[in-house]
Amino acid sequence: MQPYLSHLFSRLWFRLMGAFVLIISLVILVTVILTRQGTDTQFAHFMVNGQMIRTSRLVQNLAAFYQRQQSWTELDAQLDQVLLEASDGTMNSMFQGMMGMYNNRMQVVDAEGRLVADTEEDTGSPLSAVQRWPIFVDEAEVGSLVVEGAMMGHTMLDGDILLRGVTRAAIVAGSIAGIVALLMAGLLVRQITRPVAGLVQASRNIADGDLTTRVAIRSNDELGELAKTFNQMASSLERQERVRRALIADVAHELRTPLTGIQGTIEAFQDGVFAPTAENFAIIHKEILLLNRLIEDLRTLANADAGTLPLHFAPVDLAALAQQQVAAFQYQAREQQIDLQVTIDHPLTPISGDEERLGQIFINLLDNALRHTPVGGAIQLSLVNATDGVEIRVRDSGAGIPPAALPHIFERFYRVDPARNRETGGSGLGLTITRQLVEGHGGRIRVNSPPPVTTKGSEFCLFLPAVPTEEGL
Repeated sequence: MQPYLSHLFSRLWFRLMGAFVLIISLVILVTVILTRQGTDTQFAHFMVNGQMIRTSRLVQNLAAFYQRQQSWTELDAQLDQVLLEASDGTMNSMFQGMMGMYNNRMQVVDAEGRLVADTEEDTGSPLSAVQRWPIFVDEAEVGSLVVEGAMMGHTMLDGDILLRGVTRAAIVAGSIAGIVALLMAGLLVRQITRPVAGLVQASRNIADGDLTTRVAIRSNDELGELAKTFNQMASSLERQERVRRALIADVAHELRTPLTGIQGTIEAFQDGVFAPTAENFAIIHKEILLLNRLIEDLRTLANADAGTLPLHFAPVDLAALAQQQVAAFQYQAREQQIDLQVTIDHPLTPISGDEERLGQIFINLLDNALRHTPVGGAIQLSLVNATDGVEIRVRDSGAGIPPAALPHIFERFYRVDPARNRETGGSGLGLTITRQLVEGHGGRIRVNSPPPVTTKGSEFCLFLPAVPTEEGL
């Protein structure tokens, strides 16, 4: 694994450094080109009456003029138009001073050196000690452009030397800046790749089954947030693994208990200890019913966890459903000498839901209350109108729930009784299924122990919306 991680780390390092080298090289190249062009521009223009005349364009325009006219006749009269066509725009006197550019005198001379056009009024002999550009037509020199002025005071040789010097200086400066940038990039790449390498190693550990692996959070930036999220994911996986193992152990225990009873009864039949009477067969039947209920509860819970539990929504008469379930439990309540009462607001807010699953909610809550209410106690089922829905309360006068057990009361296979007594604790899935069904209807459930208006017992409160939300569905 270590060679693989080293190879991965090296690839990441080289890719990042390669990207930095490419970017720095492009920046240096662009800087040199722009610097050279900017410097060369100073020698490519001269000023005439505020117009920035591009030398190369003016030479082309003069050659085109000569080619049309086949001579320099009328050039002096059309010189202003020719200059305007070669202009890159105007520049006011303030900017001319800032740029060191001032009006230049320009002349055009023919191939024999005779003056044919001048930007000054007092035309005379050709200028001396000036810069000169030959004008060619069909590879034959037909004249020259002559410019005199402060801006164009350098000879072409001096300009080339200056351009080479500027280019060389830009390359040296860019190279030094590039080396410094590479050193800084190396440090940055190291800061990035170290936590990434740690994340890769931790991911491999988790893939190999070590769910206790965590990564160090070294910063508060995006990488730190990534490390924090990774640790949260690892904690969640570890917690889910603990729940999975506990679930397997609990399911094995719950299945073993009735199966042991069935096995013991059958062996007693085989050994002649029990006679094959209806009473003895009833013992087996009871254990089989427990197995069936446990399996059905597990199937319901698995479907609810997977989000595949079918819920068929339709208008439900919740008041009638509650009275029906209370009537079904009245016999058991009388047997335990428990006063079971129901109160319902009239008219009750109509709701939409799955009538069968809502009935299962009432059954689970009433069965749980009867299991934990002593002889002579009381259970009160209340249905009251609430904002945009109905609130259902099931209050008993039992021993209540210890504060330490309240956060776990809806966990699967959880029993407040540590002895795991089936008579007082049930299968440990009823309240878990109830919560899933309530949330599937877009509602919520909580438990108060003791209830707000008494000093003992427990109260389960759940809210069902009049119209379930899409999330609940």
